[in-house]
Amino acid sequence: MKQTTLQRFLTSSQKKNDTTNLNNNKVSNVNSLVEEKKIEIQYIKPATSIKKEEEIKVIKEQQIENSQDKPQQLSRLKRNNIVDSDEEQVKKEFDQDELKIEKFSFVGSQEKNKEKKSLAVFIKQDNTKNNTKSQQKQKKSEYDKSGKNLKQSTKLEEEEFDNSQENKQGNIDFKHPSDKINVYEEFDDVTPKWAAIGSSRDKSGKLHGTQDADPTTLLIPQNEFNKLTKCMQQFWKYKSENFDKIIFFKLGKFYELFYEDAYIGNKYLDLNWMGRKMHTGFPERAVHKYKALLLEYGYKVAIVDQIETPEQMNQRIAQNKKSGTGNTDKIVQRQISEILTKGTYLYEEGESQLNLDEKVLLVIRKKILSNTIEEYGIAIFERQTNKISLAFIENRDKNYESLKTLLLHMRPVETVIDQHNLPPTDPITKMISGSVIKSVISHLTASKDNWDEKKALFRLEQYYQNGFPPAIKFYQNNQVVLQALNGLFTYLNQILILDRVLGCAKFKLYDEEFSLQQCMILDSQAIYHLEILQTTTLVDKKDYSLFGVINKTVTPGGHRLLRRWVCAPLYQVDQIRERQTMVSDISQFRKERDLFRQSIKQFPDFERRCSRIYEYSIKSESKAVFYENLSEQRLKEFKILTKMLRLAQEEIILFGQLNINFKSERLKKMMTFEANGGLLPNVQEQLDEFEQYIIWEKEKDKEIPKPVTGVLESYDQSLAEVELVQQKLDDLLQKIKQKLFKNNSNIQYVHTKFRYEIEIPDELVEKSKPDDFEFTSSRQGYKRYITKEIKDLVTELEQAEELKKQQLNAFGNFIFKHFQSNQYVWDSLIKILNELDALCSLSVFGDTSDGKMTMPIFTTDKIKLVIKEGKHPCLTNINFVSNSIDMGEKLSKFQLLTGPNMGGKSTTLRMVCILAILAQLGCSVPCEEMELSPIDRIFTRIGAKDYLMEGKSTFYVELEETLLPLKYGTKNSLFITDELGRGTSTYDGVAIASAVMHYLIKKIQCRVLFATHFRILVEEAKLISEVTNVHMACYIQNGKVIFLYRLKEGACEASFGINVAKVVGIENSIITKAEDMANFFENKVQKNTEQTLQKFNQILKEYGII
Repeated sequence: MKQTTLQRFLTSSQKKNDTTNLNNNKVSNVNSLVEEKKIEIQYIKPATSIKKEEEIKVIKEQQIENSQDKPQQLSRLKRNNIVDSDEEQVKKEFDQDELKIEKFSFVGSQEKNKEKKSLAVFIKQDNTKNNTKSQQKQKKSEYDKSGKNLKQSTKLEEEEFDNSQENKQGNIDFKHPSDKINVYEEFDDVTPKWAAIGSSRDKSGKLHGTQDADPTTLLIPQNEFNKLTKCMQQFWKYKSENFDKIIFFKLGKFYELFYEDAYIGNKYLDLNWMGRKMHTGFPERAVHKYKALLLEYGYKVAIVDQIETPEQMNQRIAQNKKSGTGNTDKIVQRQISEILTKGTYLYEEGESQLNLDEKVLLVIRKKILSNTIEEYGIAIFERQTNKISLAFIENRDKNYESLKTLLLHMRPVETVIDQHNLPPTDPITKMISGSVIKSVISHLTASKDNWDEKKALFRLEQYYQNGFPPAIKFYQNNQVVLQALNGLFTYLNQILILDRVLGCAKFKLYDEEFSLQQCMILDSQAIYHLEILQTTTLVDKKDYSLFGVINKTVTPGGHRLLRRWVCAPLYQVDQIRERQTMVSDISQFRKERDLFRQSIKQFPDFERRCSRIYEYSIKSESKAVFYENLSEQRLKEFKILTKMLRLAQEEIILFGQLNINFKSERLKKMMTFEANGGLLPNVQEQLDEFEQYIIWEKEKDKEIPKPVTGVLESYDQSLAEVELVQQKLDDLLQKIKQKLFKNNSNIQYVHTKFRYEIEIPDELVEKSKPDDFEFTSSRQGYKRYITKEIKDLVTELEQAEELKKQQLNAFGNFIFKHFQSNQYVWDSLIKILNELDALCSLSVFGDTSDGKMTMPIFTTDKIKLVIKEGKHPCLTNINFVSNSIDMGEKLSKFQLLTGPNMGGKSTTLRMVCILAILAQLGCSVPCEEMELSPIDRIFTRIGAKDYLMEGKSTFYVELEETLLPLKYGTKNSLFITDELGRGTSTYDGVAIASAVMHYLIKKIQCRVLFATHFRILVEEAKLISEVTNVHMACYIQNGKVIFLYRLKEGACEASFGINVAKVVGIENSIITKAEDMANFFENKVQKNTEQTLQKFNQILKEYGII
């Protein structure tokens, strides 16, 4: 059989196995990118040499014979069985390992539950019977049947806390303090003064909270540091370098939080205090849950792990004392293994279900060219998919609209800035910290290396030796963009993930997805005013934003794609018509569509899962000690992913059997293999190759991955060594039984306190037990012993098992790297799956919405927007009155809208825009008929608000919003404005509104809905042929205003503002007085209307406005 790429890869690697240096643990990730044949297998510890090579050879021959006699148990997918029974078991084990906590339960803190402030607290169940049983089970399960150690030693150094032994056994006595506590009264051990809030200083001596102070560092007086125990010196060493982060400090099988970190853990995680110390903790298995919770609250987390076991610590001390060099401290060595932030954490599925959107990190850099011109370089990092988008913005005005739009499109959860480049008083900093979005701000110092554009290119050259990606080439000479990119690289390097990210990053241009040529532009005002992505309030716990209403996606990838579509609707007519055809084709087969959606609903987040596998292919420099077998866990994760990829292709092919009836050529190609001229890759061929090299063997009640015999020589060698030592142990037991106990069958190995204890019945102990048998433990009727020979063999076995574990890890890296080398194949399949899910969502929305749904007609012959009996799709929870509008067909493109307060003007304005967005998304629209020419941009000026943080009044914001259509509008734009000029005096407001109206008519010539209460504008509009007066109809009955909510031609006779005062409940005497004054003003103004209008127009002409 012809050798595949993976075969050549593994064959070449095993040839170098004999010469590998077992202690070379640091290999740069740059070197991991070289050709596969140059990668060498790295070990942590050498195995004990085996003298009897011929015995190993015999065992290996038996392995080969067994593999030939027994067919490989390779997984096969079944059409009607999404998850096989064995796969269900694997997934169950994987979920338990990742997300669940053994012997602990979520129990609300009683005190805090009363105040409804409790989140969840991990406490030991206090049922004494259950405790007794669990302790007995724990003792029995310390070793499995094969003798493998399940409960590794958690012996802690003497310098650690008094309750460390309690931690090791899990018997933690927690307290329940109230929310408001005096730490000096409650605790014996409190935060040192030099680290306390208000007293702490950074490394340079500056008081935290003052200008230019570094929040990431802490100054510890040397004399105070010397007083600390060795353990706490380790803690404060890492805390002083990461003072802005919560430290998860590993002690045995537990992570501990101290002092102020412990206070945060108590407050937000509901972890209970440990005795009278500012100290909380939780078991290792809970780390994913707790770090995800803290990140959601906006905290950063640094995880300090042990890099040696207590046994390794003793070996180190003994070796270093013997040599007279090196570290001889009697304390387990530790190092930071992870630094986690909200924008860079790769969330596990199920950890962050608040939304399915990307957790975006944004890095921004400003460059001032003049007093009026600023340049901004922006790097956008999406951790879940390792996508890095680059953007450049040139700002020439004070409203920063392009930047605001980008912020609302991407909604970064974390933003990295240089506080010297963007100080707290800068408008951009204010936007990021609350006025536009609410983002966690992380500071990167002003060091040149942190923001050096040349260093960014140098770093990229290490990974792209054959040329930069197109996005990098596009900005290769743009200083400010490259500075932002290097700021991103520096930040990722500081949190220890740069090599993992760059090893599989995808660079893109932000403008590719949101360019004017390809899509309708929705700026920050439109996204906010029209409630495109979110509403200001939730109604019945439902999301009535536009995205919330049309989002019927069932996969995370489809969810993210549809969100991007909503932010950037199509603009080119041919693309809109193509998507309309695709949605219509899918809607013809509703039953098949629903079956397809039901099937793909069970898929994982492919983009995130693939991103994790790509990262597994990159060697990590972390030496952290874990109690789980990561190689097995990752290979299980890989098995689930590949199985789901197979099934995804099968589902697409099955759905594609209908393509003979499709009119859309693109939809047909999406469901046709590339070999037949389509777009769909055949992943089956690629995945079949992986199954030739991995075999899954059942061991007890779970599956264990192993390389197929003959694939990796070094693994076969290590496996043979393990089996040889196990055989020696079995032979030794038989020898003891025959020599001393007449081959008694009741004598056997057990694995309780130690591995391979000899269990002997009591009646035989007194008669035949040799003196060299060392007592270990007992049970009723039996005693257990161990010998020096057994100890030596167990040590030899553990070393062989460690070597086998490392070989499996190396094999996994090879498999993952080969998987990454075919990234295009998987990405192509996932992209098609996401697009089909998004298209199905638009189809379902059109088919399940109430009332008449119509596919709009697009034209390029004439600029117009015609809607017949349209409804707002997001207001299905009310009895909505439909409306028709004609802009550019029979009536003018510019329409002046009047009507009573609360009569539906603002709702009608929003409805027109929402229907236009839906139309250009390519889906059906809630109306009887709709015809329009494409809209390149929607401008909105609705409502009244101010930006106090930016120092902008209500009227300032009103005019700032009005500026955009005057500056950027074209004849293909749509502008809606509600009551322009109301934020100032009547005459100023009328003057501004009139001037804007004339400018839009004469210069911009776009479609405009101009709502107003100014009567003088209504009268003026009657004299302008390009303007049509329309109004929201109403009538008066028994002194009350009855709203019809219907849009009709002509002007409304009054605004009926006093009617609103009555509805609100203002006192009758005030209302009566207001009515008298209104009648007086109305009569007086009516007499002078014509004269005032003539004078007003004369003023406009004099100033050249008309």
